[in-house]
Amino acid sequence: MQSFTAASANTLHIDMVAKADGEPITAGTVNVYLVALTGDNAGKWFKTSDDSWSAVEASAAAATHKADGHWTASVDAAGWIAGVRYFMYAKESGDLHIPYSEEIIDINDVLQGIQAVTDKLDTMIEVVT
Repeated sequence: MQSFTAASANTLHIDMVAKADGEPITAGTVNVYLVALTGDNAGKWFKTSDDSWSAVEASAAAATHKADGHWTASVDAAGWIAGVRYFMYAKESGDLHIPYSEEIIDINDVLQGIQAVTDKLDTMIEVVT
């Protein structure tokens, strides 16, 4: 799982592995796809090329190889909406890859969850002491 900061450009991290031999994919073209799971654009793909949402599959960004099969892709701020959950997947253009996907959540949702647990623990400690 990865997280994002709403209304900011975010970098996604992808590991690409060849299905033929399990070796890292270090060259070629890798495209990243970003689908909103919730919110007004649920079920749509984000396109960084024009910062719009598409009802049909569209690439969010082209990835850049960094090292040993690790790729990154930057998605514009317009794609990241507070409170929305996303599904991200990547494809190598020759279909040589093992399918890769991940859910992406708003970092503020994570922080609020941590705060709720911390508050609950504080209450429990007060009761015990």
